[in-house]
Amino acid sequence: MEKMCVSKCDSFLRVGTCIFYLFVLLTFHMQHADSSHITGTWNTQDFFKFLLKFGFKKTDKHNSQDTSGYIFGNITAKTNFTHNVTFAVLDRGYFLEYYGNRTIVNKEKACTKMFDKISTIAYDASCYDQGEDFLRKVPCPKGSVCVDEDAPWNVVKGHQFTFVIEDLVQPR
Repeated sequence: MEKMCVSKCDSFLRVGTCIFYLFVLLTFHMQHADSSHITGTWNTQDFFKFLLKFGFKKTDKHNSQDTSGYIFGNITAKTNFTHNVTFAVLDRGYFLEYYGNRTIVNKEKACTKMFDKISTIAYDASCYDQGEDFLRKVPCPKGSVCVDEDAPWNVVKGHQFTFVIEDLVQPR
């Protein structure tokens, strides 16, 4: 009887040791991720709303899915919204000019100037289908992806838009 108890204890210790080593192994193979979560409201009287400054590391060409950056979420309106606004995700090279033009008093002229540089490289289904994915028309329809989402199959489940940030040359 005593040998049987010792035998059971040994097997429990071996299983416990295996589980511990498995935990350690998995811990060292997990990727670290930082994120931001923002919520709030936007007053349509505001011409411009800066939401967040962020950065992404350089994409590894051998593991692009796991090393790309992802921006995803939902933007809806509480009431029937007849005019869309533009949600722009910009890297530094485009943001500085965009942000600097927000102070122009004539808002129509400011808007035109803000999009001068961006419009030459930004994706648009009918105008420039080889462009970079910077923009979404918002608010998005409740319960659906944004109308101009270029890859609806690639949207993170439960959300209305997804931007995939990839750069094989430098961090963005």
